[in-house]
Amino acid sequence: MCCLSQAKGVPIFLTTFRTGSLMLVQIKCLMDNNGEPPCRRCIERGLSCVLNKSLQTLISERSQWKDDMHRDISNMHGAVQDILKRLSMPALQPLKAPSAAEDPQETSPYDDTVVEKVEDVGPSCDNSPKLPPQTESLQNVPIESLYQITRLRSLRAENSGDESKADEGSDVVSKGIVSLEDAQRLTTLYLQRLDHYAYSIANKFKDLQSIRRRSVALTNAILTVAALHDPNSNQLFGPCCREFKRVLAESMFVRRIDREDLRAMCIGSYWLSDMSYTLSGHAIRRAMGINLSSNYYRVLNDGSEDAADCLRLWYMLYICDQHLSILYGRPTTIRIDDPSLQGWERYLEVRVAVEQDRRTASQVALMVIMGTIREFFDRHSRDTQTLPQNLTEHINSFDRQIDRWVETWYQHLKRRDDIGDWPSKGVLLHSNLARLHLHSHIFRGLSTAPIPPYFRPSASSAVSAANTIVEVLLSDPDMRSGLVGMPHYLHTMIAFACGFLLQMTTKYDGDLVQRQHVHDLINRLVAQLRQMPTGKFHLVRFMAEGLEKMVEASMRTPTQPAAQLFNGGFQYMNEQHYRDPAAVAQMDMMGGGAGGTGAGQHNDYGGGNDGFMIPDFGLSNSFLPFEDPVFRTSDFGYL
Repeated sequence: MCCLSQAKGVPIFLTTFRTGSLMLVQIKCLMDNNGEPPCRRCIERGLSCVLNKSLQTLISERSQWKDDMHRDISNMHGAVQDILKRLSMPALQPLKAPSAAEDPQETSPYDDTVVEKVEDVGPSCDNSPKLPPQTESLQNVPIESLYQITRLRSLRAENSGDESKADEGSDVVSKGIVSLEDAQRLTTLYLQRLDHYAYSIANKFKDLQSIRRRSVALTNAILTVAALHDPNSNQLFGPCCREFKRVLAESMFVRRIDREDLRAMCIGSYWLSDMSYTLSGHAIRRAMGINLSSNYYRVLNDGSEDAADCLRLWYMLYICDQHLSILYGRPTTIRIDDPSLQGWERYLEVRVAVEQDRRTASQVALMVIMGTIREFFDRHSRDTQTLPQNLTEHINSFDRQIDRWVETWYQHLKRRDDIGDWPSKGVLLHSNLARLHLHSHIFRGLSTAPIPPYFRPSASSAVSAANTIVEVLLSDPDMRSGLVGMPHYLHTMIAFACGFLLQMTTKYDGDLVQRQHVHDLINRLVAQLRQMPTGKFHLVRFMAEGLEKMVEASMRTPTQPAAQLFNGGFQYMNEQHYRDPAAVAQMDMMGGGAGGTGAGQHNDYGGGNDGFMIPDFGLSNSFLPFEDPVFRTSDFGYL
């Protein structure tokens, strides 16, 4: 190795005699251990030197570069091969060039996860130009002022619900959790049957591939719900549910929200009782962040099919919100006076409205009535107070509103080949559930007091509605079939009706109800529930066992002179979603697990064990919490 030396600022030249050309003096260098110029000779002589690498040095460095390049290419080749394998696609040809990565002493970073140290970074800033003074005005929203000062992007919500392409490599099919054959079978079950009970919210998709291309969350949601309903997919429900939760958890802090992710959360909230409250609340907040309800005006003004799809999602979120408000006795997130909710009739007049929109609008109209009922009783009474007599006229007014709702929709909803007359018969089921919810408020605060004469008609209406709910499920084929497909809200309200009747037998036997008739009625329903072709983790399975235990306990309990009726809602959620021994092991897949929740812990629904409606007779679950081997009316919370 040598260096080219020159004096400070003045080169040292050597003149050849033949050509007279000049060349720099070449001097053998004495390098220190670090191998970096200047060398010791040049330092001693006050010269600067430029290292002239030998050919061997250049070859060695190039060889190292080639090895690094081969290793990188090999890693990328291996990654692509793995992706193709997960997607069940043909593999790439082997690499033709030998790679240094094949050295057994070398370790591929693709094979072992390497955690790199990443610098902490602050929130990103918006570098868009500042608004000119003439366009600036006083901000209506305070956060806009802070944004103008700091330009932090995180202060602005993403005004986007536009569609984007999904990463197909991360759904349950590409990961090998569910085979392609099983996934296609479950998707067919959902699209051809279950989706019709959810007002055809996913009817824009025709097959599994179209869903996978659009959203990982939607793919996982549909497969989870279908596996819950399919008696041959018990082993798939847990893994699918766990992956669905994982995908949603990862999207929690993502600023952009995709429309299909909202659709996935709607589907989950509609059928998956253990996560419905969380999914509904999160989906509604994200929908409000992108002003999803404004699509109501787009539909009216432009007749846009895209806006209609967004509006259907908004209506579905409202329905789920009201369902959960009734079940939990809590305020809703979406305001009833929202123009899109009050103006559903105008929406049905636009050209893009189809039959499914009529069914959706019918449910929106009913939920507006029931939401008004809930808000009315929240304002005028408390759980421990009996209702004043002057509320009878209001109760009768609400009852007439329910009558008008039935008259409006019963004849207008058509029969469907896939679910029969469920749309029109569902109107009758919903109307009886609404009446039970309304009239059961009159038992609030009665405790040891008899039913006041002015509330006797309401008491009879509540009992009649509960009887009708159970009887129609036993006698009507379309209603029986709908037990596998209907949302968990309806299962819960059916359980509420059964619990209500059993409670009536403890105090009003021979008056409002006949104990033996109630026991026979519910035992027949138990037998019916056990015959339903559904997965082992479906609510009807646990309802059958729970109701049977309740009837047995009721038969051992004498009629009691005093009781206190619940406020008309159904605060039904216990800490453990399922406590059946076989279910506990499988339910570990629910991520955080039903089986791991202690009796003193709080669940997703926020709250402990106090004030629940139905006692526990040894089989606790999320909708019928049973706990005491003695049938005590005080445990119900409403009698």
